[in-house]
Amino acid sequence: MLNDGTPRDRWLSIRATYWLLIVCVLTASVLLRGKDPEFVARLRLLGFDVLQQTDPRTVDTDYPVRIIDIDERSIKAFGNWPWRRDVLAKLIDKLVALGVSVITFDMVFPEETPGPLDQLPDALRKAPELKLLLDKYQGVAPDNAMAEALRGRRVVLGIIGTSGNTGNIPKPKASFATIGENAGLFAHGFQGATGNISVLSEAATGLGALNWFPDHDQILRRIPLIIDVSGQLFPSLVGETLRVLVGVKTIGVRTAGDGGFTGNTGITTVGIGDTAIPTAADGQIWIHFSRHDPKRSISATDVLQDAVPPGDLKGRIAIVGTSAPGLLDLRATPLDPVISGVEINAQAIEQLIGEAPLARPDYAKGMEIVATVASTLLLAAMIYVWGARLAAVVGFATVCLFALGSLWAFSHGLLVDAVFPIMSNSAAYILGTGYLYFEAESERNRGREALQRIAQEMESAAQIQRTFLPQAVPIGPLADKFDIFAVMKPAKSVGGDFYDYFLINEKKLGFLVGDVSGKGVPAALFMSVSRTVLRTIAFEDEEPGSVLSKVNSILVLDNTEGMFVTIAYGVLDLERGILTFSSAGHDDAVLLRGSREHEQFNHMGPAIGLFEVAEFPTATRQLSPDDTVILLTDGITEAFNIDGRVFGSERLLRWLDKRMYSTSADIVQQLTAEVERFAEGTEQSDDITCVSLRFKG
Repeated sequence: MLNDGTPRDRWLSIRATYWLLIVCVLTASVLLRGKDPEFVARLRLLGFDVLQQTDPRTVDTDYPVRIIDIDERSIKAFGNWPWRRDVLAKLIDKLVALGVSVITFDMVFPEETPGPLDQLPDALRKAPELKLLLDKYQGVAPDNAMAEALRGRRVVLGIIGTSGNTGNIPKPKASFATIGENAGLFAHGFQGATGNISVLSEAATGLGALNWFPDHDQILRRIPLIIDVSGQLFPSLVGETLRVLVGVKTIGVRTAGDGGFTGNTGITTVGIGDTAIPTAADGQIWIHFSRHDPKRSISATDVLQDAVPPGDLKGRIAIVGTSAPGLLDLRATPLDPVISGVEINAQAIEQLIGEAPLARPDYAKGMEIVATVASTLLLAAMIYVWGARLAAVVGFATVCLFALGSLWAFSHGLLVDAVFPIMSNSAAYILGTGYLYFEAESERNRGREALQRIAQEMESAAQIQRTFLPQAVPIGPLADKFDIFAVMKPAKSVGGDFYDYFLINEKKLGFLVGDVSGKGVPAALFMSVSRTVLRTIAFEDEEPGSVLSKVNSILVLDNTEGMFVTIAYGVLDLERGILTFSSAGHDDAVLLRGSREHEQFNHMGPAIGLFEVAEFPTATRQLSPDDTVILLTDGITEAFNIDGRVFGSERLLRWLDKRMYSTSADIVQQLTAEVERFAEGTEQSDDITCVSLRFKG
């Protein structure tokens, strides 16, 4: 910020600083969005949460995915979890009988069920008498019973990826075909996995990972479709359920290389059957959540006790899980602070078989950056041109446009971040308007300081002007021969009017009125010099024209500012009544005769200070007793009223002809009062100065 220089220099400096500030905001915004630190990601996710809450997915009331809920009621009926696997075998049989298309277990069975003879010592177990009994038991063991129920049916079991290598990684049921780079480089990776016991794993149709990756706030917004376990791809439980449903062996994965400014590097699509599912770079999909609907769930007790109406489950996917709080399978979503994990999987499957999932396009990041830059520049330009108030209206409209645009995109299955452009625009608005307000306040301060300087200058000029006015009527032996009175009413802006009267000698009185060009201190100083020079010469030369000529020759020297002064100057011989008079470009003086006649002294020479050589003729008049000479400045004749009309010389002469006065004081005071009445309602634009000299004889 510059406090000196011309106004244009300050304007250029303010403009350059303003746009530099806006460029800094944009640069910081682009860098932040590129680096995507945690707080930026949090803001984006909060924006997506608002979209979920504003427009939750509508529940399909046909309920294509039903939750077989191992709820509190089921635990009371069949005992604490885990249940015996022959009970689960019975559950599978019941579900198949009810016509479900796919059964998915949202759980893992990593350990064998202990048999009734397992607690016996090895010596007894090897006894010949018990061998036959043990062989008979193996045929009806709970694990074998569940494996038998699994075999030949479309049932999916879970696995869990682990950070440590368990040494017994299950073999996936699905195969993968990858187009592009190795998808395992981008998917969430694990060193090992916890699977099911071999008899169950071999009998199941599908194996899917149960791993989820909640965000920093522990809210689950996405689920993976694939994970990597020691270089081997596995589908998630949701992805595997879809694969088994459509009856394909292979899952297709497409990856992309470096997407540069507008794209992502990583997985872009997972294909299951004829469905191509867009994913994030790590193979996760965004879930468009619906509100919790208890009608989606059926108690496992009702299935086992044949209490499910025929047709309720026919052709549907049954996902077996638990909502019991004690089993700790509870999560948080943007819509529900507490919801069972099995319902999240159910909603994801329901979404995928009914409609495309939410997509965060790989070009979204670049598009958002471009929108941020364009909208911020537009808003900054509006702030600079239109000001903060109107720009605030436009900025609010822009915020609404971003918000509504994001909501519209969300309704069409696209996740577009409106929070970051809004935050960038807000930062630009706050900093831009703050800077311009600071500069405007500084400019106002400069204006106030300038006004104070002008006021001080005007006061100095007024003081100079007052100092050089005569303080008393000259006193001499012939003082009773004349009556003189003068007044000067300065305008708001001090001009260069002045008057003077003085005794040249015992018999002669000099008197004058002048008006200096310009205003303020320069005019006041030029006035003081003019008065001083004229007085000095007047004491040496009594002829008014000669005096004015000599004053001109002095003041024209070194007059680099081109200033000038108009003067009406007269000398009255008090003993003989002879008036000599000359004028340097000044308003006409008026001579009022006692016989009620009047005469005007026309311009007799140019203003002083304009020409190096100038002549000023001298007029001579013989005055009679009660003749009066009136000198005045253009503050009287050029005064204007509220209608824009000027007082003028003709109005002046008509007023003087009324002769409603007897002394010089009466003339001056009544004339100035008449001018003030005429100009009532307007601001005085120039000094009003008048001198009246009456010869008594």
